[in-house]
Amino acid sequence: MATSPDGVIVYKSRYGTTQQYAEWIKKQLRMPNIDPERLDGQVLSACDFLVIGTPVYQGEMLIRDWLWLNQPRLSTKRLFFFIVCLYFTDAEKRRQMIGDNIPGSLLGGCEFHFLPGRVNVEALTAEDARLMNGQAPPPLTHVTEERIRPLVASVRAYGAGRVISGPA
Repeated sequence: MATSPDGVIVYKSRYGTTQQYAEWIKKQLRMPNIDPERLDGQVLSACDFLVIGTPVYQGEMLIRDWLWLNQPRLSTKRLFFFIVCLYFTDAEKRRQMIGDNIPGSLLGGCEFHFLPGRVNVEALTAEDARLMNGQAPPPLTHVTEERIRPLVASVRAYGAGRVISGPA
């Protein structure tokens, strides 16, 4: 019988930036990425922790509904969030995003890592382009693998066993 992982990476991505961070985290931590909509209840039950990634659009996390739906099963887990947004340095906006999107019952076991997003204007849906309202997108150079180092270090420090290995 195969052993269950101690943790998994679950994420939602709309335009690919969150997916890119998830792939880098997967490579660094040697953990599986699983689509949250396909995350089996048995696998979720076997996990000690989850690394959860989500972009933010107009203040709403893309993974918000999944968090609320799964809050009873997630409340016993250690949760490491990587939140991809344009306002990653604004402390007040970060607090607001957390409060508006993550169930209060999950906040005690969470750690948050805000990462810069990027906008590929050509790939935007008509609605997303309208919502940008002519704002210039941030430079693409802010999205780098180095940005995940604090998150990777935190997960490793948690001591999550057999799945997580590799250089510190």
